[in-house]
Amino acid sequence: MASSAPAIARIKRDQVQLYFDPNVPPVATIRSGESIIVETEDAHWGSIRSADTVYQSLAEVFATLGGANPVTGPIYVDGARAGDCIAVRIDEIVCAPVQGQGYTVLTPGLGGLVSNYSLQPPLGPRTTMVKATDGVAHFPVKGKTVAIPFAPFLGTIGVAPRGEKRLSYFQGADFLGNVDLPLIGPPNTLVLPVHVDGALLSLGDAHIAQGDGEISGAAIENQADVRLTVTVIPKAEAQYCALPQINGDEWIGSIAAFGGVHSGDCIRAAYIDVINRMVRFHGFTMEDAYSLICQVGRVRIGQIVDPLYSAAVTIERRYLE
Repeated sequence: MASSAPAIARIKRDQVQLYFDPNVPPVATIRSGESIIVETEDAHWGSIRSADTVYQSLAEVFATLGGANPVTGPIYVDGARAGDCIAVRIDEIVCAPVQGQGYTVLTPGLGGLVSNYSLQPPLGPRTTMVKATDGVAHFPVKGKTVAIPFAPFLGTIGVAPRGEKRLSYFQGADFLGNVDLPLIGPPNTLVLPVHVDGALLSLGDAHIAQGDGEISGAAIENQADVRLTVTVIPKAEAQYCALPQINGDEWIGSIAAFGGVHSGDCIRAAYIDVINRMVRFHGFTMEDAYSLICQVGRVRIGQIVDPLYSAAVTIERRYLE
């Protein structure tokens, strides 16, 4: 009789925290190349279950919940050492497995179209519940619903930083964090640097769908079940430059998100990282790489929600051959 495959370990969504922290004990350990299912909580820690729950400001969210974008973890990756990298392949994201719905919000003072230098009052707070079934989000608008196909991804994911702990709501090149970049979804692979033994990977803030920029400050937020495969890449083998990478089957990309650094500079930094990868690992001269990517590079914007800005630059692999 053929033996059955071992069950994939699962981390429950009650194993959450609000920091990427090198000093927090791991909630699970996996081996390099092993898969795991991670249950994630929504961005408001499950506090929104109906349109009756609204937040008047981001400050109220932090005062009530202690923060935003809770992450499940950390996960200890056996064999990962400082200086290595880990490759996190996002195999599957099951949206709204418990509630069968997501939500989005308007929060006064939060969003990409908000200015701190205006005499006009902001839009009032609002919560919109969104039914999510059979791969479709039914978004209510104008008395009807608009069908939005699922395009799930992780809004917040990262490793323990080099130094002090960092709030999961924030972002940085050393740990990544809250970047809300739609490319961080299946079947793509995120490559992150390792700063402490085990990497201490945490993730959450899954989105059912989101447009580039997340301009209102909230995507279609939801709980999710995420299946990942994590592999250690030894330092000597890692084709890594300075920034976290997001790579697909047909393209490679780099992510820039520094906290408080505006989109234009994030885009420039991501372009520089991809160009350096082209030179170091794909045999280009700097001049050839610069000239080519000017013609075929692509930019995706994760956030323009001050002070959070994120961008990825990609180039198709066919141009690297």
